[in-house]
Amino acid sequence: MSGRWEQAVPSCGYANKARVVQDVKELLIQTRSLAAKVEGYVFNDGKSAQLVSLNGTLPIFYRGNQYNIPIRIWVSRGYPNQAPIAYVTPTKGMRIHRGHPNVDESGVVYMSGNVWNHSSTLSTLCALLAQRFSIKPPVYAVSSNRRPPVVVARPTVRAQPQYPMSTVRNDVKANQQHNGYGHPSARLYQQANPYADPKAQLKEKLLGQTRAALTKRAEERLGAQTQEINRLLECKSKLQQGELYLTQSSAVIAREKEQLEKSIQLMQEKEKSVITWIEENKDKEIDVDKAIDGRDTWSRQILEEVAKDHAIEDAIYTLDKALEDGQINLEVFLRQVRRLSKQQFRHRFLALKIAERQQQKSAMQM
Repeated sequence: MSGRWEQAVPSCGYANKARVVQDVKELLIQTRSLAAKVEGYVFNDGKSAQLVSLNGTLPIFYRGNQYNIPIRIWVSRGYPNQAPIAYVTPTKGMRIHRGHPNVDESGVVYMSGNVWNHSSTLSTLCALLAQRFSIKPPVYAVSSNRRPPVVVARPTVRAQPQYPMSTVRNDVKANQQHNGYGHPSARLYQQANPYADPKAQLKEKLLGQTRAALTKRAEERLGAQTQEINRLLECKSKLQQGELYLTQSSAVIAREKEQLEKSIQLMQEKEKSVITWIEENKDKEIDVDKAIDGRDTWSRQILEEVAKDHAIEDAIYTLDKALEDGQINLEVFLRQVRRLSKQQFRHRFLALKIAERQQQKSAMQM
């Protein structure tokens, strides 16, 4: 069956046959409840054409439950520049919701706004339909248990006076001209039944008014409750997101607190070490060049590389001042700056690599 519709596509007169086949196959893979075939479609002007139709059900989720909406989609000849034609096809136990924002009483699907363009596909259309129908389903189930018809006793009717046939014909003709009905019996369906019980008519009228008022009030109440439920669900979703954010933030703060406590403990130990050194060396003569020294080979090498880096920075600054004062020309300045910059890069790179190795060593010891 999957190959018959594909073989019949070239005879349908599509402008972009390859795109039609590709998008139909993609939709059939994504939505297994739809089936494709080529059949005749009759337009509003009476013309007919052979088009690809997709018939089946579209699964939606409404209030936490899955429902299957019966639909039929016709792929227009101008596809994808022309949007497909979609219908909701209710089964025997279903009815279409009157006043649905996207489906009229005959089942035709309408979409407000620019929801279709040449880059749209059948899959995106079905996804949009599922989204809209999940907000408000277009069909509802009807009960098979119906009330038995109320039988009203037919009262005795007196004989009606006889009128001449010419008068009857003239009255019927006048009624046709006045009301615009082409059939003579059309006037009869506008008149009240002369054999109906007035009490039964009044009762039926009151029941209809009461039913309409209760239905309107129930719909208004249902609409208000639906809005309130949606608002509460939205609040619930925001609260859940806030709870997740607070949990993650609490975990991050706990980690930062632990790191800060370790840093505070390390700084306190360093402070004690510095105070002890000051107490031990306050009466001694200190050599400034040897006062600050690394505790190991890597630390001493970093101090040396950083000192060379700063020395080169001072030298470049001096060369800049000499160029401004005219003591050297531009060629000499550029040559010396290029040479010093290369040396400075090597010193900085070496200092960074040593610091990285020290951090890796500290992490392994912890």
